[in-house]
Amino acid sequence: MFGPSLSDNNESPSPVSWDGLPMIYEKVRIADMRRCDKFLSIFERERCQMVEMTAEQHDASTSDAEFVTHLTGRLLDRQLLPPTPVMSKEYAALCDVADMTAADSFDLFYGMFKYNSRAKDLLKKMRENIAKVERQLAAKEAYLAASAEMKNNDRKQLIEECKILLREVASSSNIAAK
Repeated sequence: MFGPSLSDNNESPSPVSWDGLPMIYEKVRIADMRRCDKFLSIFERERCQMVEMTAEQHDASTSDAEFVTHLTGRLLDRQLLPPTPVMSKEYAALCDVADMTAADSFDLFYGMFKYNSRAKDLLKKMRENIAKVERQLAAKEAYLAASAEMKNNDRKQLIEECKILLREVASSSNIAAK
């Protein structure tokens, strides 16, 4: 929930809302439960989604998603996503991911990489996915080119057959006219 990208900045016309954002917490080493509940109520009043779980559960459930999100954002720089007058929801969401991750430091991203035991596997899977998409695009392009060539060859063959038939009709007409 927290990070540099969530902070209110001068570019934003209105304050950042915490409405619906998850607030993950674990009650450990609590000397004063009333004070703890009062502190947590701050986030409840801001309508955060309150989720109690251990640090280990949190790390296991979010580390992969955060790493992939930040990796994707770093891959999608603003040169790949220029502003357009009309944007689909999907394009706007990608722009938001790129903007959000650009606001975070590389040290934060490196920490996600270093302390996530699955980060190298996730990088490998991302590379494999990109290679798969490239292969699919190349295969589709080759198929369409081959189909067009076959249609072109079929068309040429049909034209040649028509010419032969027309010659035959013309020569049979010439013979009949004599």
